[in-house]
Amino acid sequence: MARHVLLVTNELATATAVSTALESNGKLAPEDVCRDYHELAARMERSPANAVLVDIDAQPEKMLASLDSLVRKYSDTRFVVLSGALKSELLLEAMQAGARHFMVKQTIAADLPGVLHRICPNGSSSAQGTAITVLSASGGAGATTIAVNLADEMSLLSGETSLIMDLDYCYGSVATYLGLEGEYGVIDLLARSGPIDGELIQTTAMLTRSEKLQALISTSNASLGDPVSLEPHRVGQTLDAAKRVYRNTVVDAPRVSLALAAELTKHSTATLLVFQLSVKDIRVAQRILTGLTERGVAASTITPIVNRYRKRGSMISIDEARRALGTFPVGYVSNDFQAASQAINLGQTLSQAAPRSDPRREIQQLAVKLSELKGAAVKAAR
Repeated sequence: MARHVLLVTNELATATAVSTALESNGKLAPEDVCRDYHELAARMERSPANAVLVDIDAQPEKMLASLDSLVRKYSDTRFVVLSGALKSELLLEAMQAGARHFMVKQTIAADLPGVLHRICPNGSSSAQGTAITVLSASGGAGATTIAVNLADEMSLLSGETSLIMDLDYCYGSVATYLGLEGEYGVIDLLARSGPIDGELIQTTAMLTRSEKLQALISTSNASLGDPVSLEPHRVGQTLDAAKRVYRNTVVDAPRVSLALAAELTKHSTATLLVFQLSVKDIRVAQRILTGLTERGVAASTITPIVNRYRKRGSMISIDEARRALGTFPVGYVSNDFQAASQAINLGQTLSQAAPRSDPRREIQQLAVKLSELKGAAVKAAR
């Protein structure tokens, strides 16, 4: 079934470009081209559209200000902003108003069909993907390395795109690891007043050098380190939205409060707590595990992971760590400084930079185990 699309523009060239682009991917009758918001509102009252394309060039600030109320009123409609130029301030305003995509007019012919297919696909699915939260007992424990490569391995295992979500607003570790730069990310999404859905997350996420791995970075480089208050319930909603559009989502959450960590674990299939074999890390891990279980998190969903594990040379053995952490099943990822450094320096995953390394093999095995948990987790959530 064709999508019903409305267009707001005073430019004949823009109307022609949209009509041509939609010949095989939607519907744009002459009466579906509105000159202003008043005509659009009247048209939407009669028959709400699947998508509305809004040309803001005539009055950018005024058009974007008016967009917010329409987005709130028609929550099932996807709004796409059209502009003659890509300006960061307009991009941010459009996102805050609730637009699902910002498109430069020159790319309408090439990009519009694909954008519409992504943001308002025909039909819908209630399937829930897998979410894995990766916490850390200390800075520098290597949680980001495990999170990024776990997301990559789960995408390779499933053959579907995975999402790595970065909640490290201090350093933006995922973007740093993968060599990514963007205008905005998950912190900006959380700051907006409107709803957050899967399509908005897909539009905001960035491609990486791995074909089936996308990254929702923390925030722009200019905003890194700014004080941020993450509301746990809203973060949980965002994770649920990601699960509706990605087969696998991995959250890198190295510096979050216990309240937020508990909320993430409750919305996740499983949670990994990364630490190293040191007295400090083990003590912090004990406090985190106690805090999570006291907040109602099922202990069976949490797996402590020793990172940079060496069979010899550690002052504390993995058996001592297991005894200290009680009934939690402690796993490990081996130490391989050369492989990890090469991957980080190249902005690549271990599957690309060091495919035969021990850490890559162990994270592969972890991905297999976590993938097998999906069916049981979905059943328990019902």
